[in-house]
Amino acid sequence: MNKKNTKDNFINFEPINKNAEASLYYGFTPIKELKISKEDIVKASSLKDNFSKNNNLSWIFSQNFVEERISLIRKYLSEGMSSLPQPLMFVHESTNIKERAKDTINLEIMGSHKSIAEALLIKTALSILNDNGFKDLYIEINTIGDKESSNRFTKELTNYLKKNLNSIPAHCRQNFKKDPFYVLVCDECDLSKIKESIPTSVSCLSDESRIDFKEILEYIETMEMPYKINNCLLPDKKYCSETIYQIKNQSTDEILATGFRYDGLAQKIGNRKDIPGAGVKIFLKKKSVVKKISKLPKPIAFYIQLGDEAKHKSLDVIETLKKERIFVYHMLGRDKFGSQFALVEKSKTPYVIIMGKKESLENSVMVRENLTREQETVSIKDLPSYIEKFSKK
Repeated sequence: MNKKNTKDNFINFEPINKNAEASLYYGFTPIKELKISKEDIVKASSLKDNFSKNNNLSWIFSQNFVEERISLIRKYLSEGMSSLPQPLMFVHESTNIKERAKDTINLEIMGSHKSIAEALLIKTALSILNDNGFKDLYIEINTIGDKESSNRFTKELTNYLKKNLNSIPAHCRQNFKKDPFYVLVCDECDLSKIKESIPTSVSCLSDESRIDFKEILEYIETMEMPYKINNCLLPDKKYCSETIYQIKNQSTDEILATGFRYDGLAQKIGNRKDIPGAGVKIFLKKKSVVKKISKLPKPIAFYIQLGDEAKHKSLDVIETLKKERIFVYHMLGRDKFGSQFALVEKSKTPYVIIMGKKESLENSVMVRENLTREQETVSIKDLPSYIEKFSKK
């Protein structure tokens, strides 16, 4: 949900670059570029070390990633956002420190542990990249799972590397003592001699983490996007958690977007309660003139999904409508009908679009008029033209 002010249970809508327009259709609310305070910098410095100096993510980690997340958590707490309908979804721009030739778009989802958060971030990032002319994309992804999974992986990896220290380059042995993850992410380490039998984070996942990661992969497969699990793609445990992914160009292998989950960060910087969060940074070519969007399109309907099958199909439904510039409200981060429908009245949209298990199997949705309660089943491919028809009534 996207409008007005926190006093009315909504967030202020700030102008956003048109190159991030797709994020609006996926439910992200534009907020101002985050102001990083001296206190944010101090807190971030306590979480940073040399973990990512010699790997292909080093320049990304240097882009105020930690400072921005800390600033966002501070904004979330100071503005009482925990009282708003969760999860909250934000889009904001940031100043790119290392590469002035790029614009950086940040997508954030706060208040949700669910795998749909990663799915929404990935799908929206792909949509933004496609809108800006990027093609031939693929996804690299990995996870270290929850605390139990991460601890198990760290232990198994440490024991394995200790037995194979002679196969690790001398310059990495000192860093290995600091964090065994360093050996896997270091671009200068040749692990070809021990790579085949080295432990992987995926093999160490708890049952719950395995289910979560499986769900994320199922969402990606629904998107029909090429992907691969990269066992050497690991987050810095000091301020990232669980899933990490990159969107790359297949021909150049250039990193166009990278995403992390940062559950636990709020507590690490002194907050009593944790605030689950996940975000993705998207790197676009800087344009000399970029138009700003200062208001949302008028929504014609509220989209509701029921069940796992429907939730998986929902991303395609929203993309189908976005291509025809049809804006609908939705709350994909919620599962129960009542929880979603409670927001329909607040949205004051004339129609509700509902997809349940039956509709997902038939590639259709049910469209209901709120005033008359009349409803009709419509195929997904015909939905844009059907909406165009009833929006003119």
